[in-house]
Amino acid sequence: MKSILAITLLIATLSLCNLADKSKPAAESTPANNARPAADSAPATASKAQHGEVDRAALTVELMKIEYDLTTASFNGDVSTLAAGLADDYSGTSVDGSTQNKNQVLSTTKPDKTTKEWKITDGQLVSASEDTAVLNYIQHETLKNGRTYRARVTDTFVKRNGKWLIKSEQQTLLK
Repeated sequence: MKSILAITLLIATLSLCNLADKSKPAAESTPANNARPAADSAPATASKAQHGEVDRAALTVELMKIEYDLTTASFNGDVSTLAAGLADDYSGTSVDGSTQNKNQVLSTTKPDKTTKEWKITDGQLVSASEDTAVLNYIQHETLKNGRTYRARVTDTFVKRNGKWLIKSEQQTLLK
């Protein structure tokens, strides 16, 4: 039971993640990298911004970088980076149904000693506007003992003072 709780807490912490392998971005996990606008599409992008439309490919890349940075911070026990990336009114729901606010996440963050590697795949920007976005992906984790876990994660971002922050997160363990 203790190992299930530890894994659940670990996955909850790790859900602040991105589309990449821990040491380097994985090609399969960043579909938006291939969808970056070409140089000749810049006028179309500028036109979208003028009309309040969102460049979904560019936003996906930006949010995935945030996910990668926050997941790396989580593994390293870097509370200050996590604090800067979570909205003050953050609420997260773990795979076991438990919830944590920002202060609870930060108070339980410690360097990870059990995970061998992690990555995120199947990232999708579900919805987006100028100041909100919903991103979902699959979090893969391999522990040092060889056990593997996958969870579907949905993060809701808000843009405050020009910076994207994670406001809420929902995790579902996949079998």
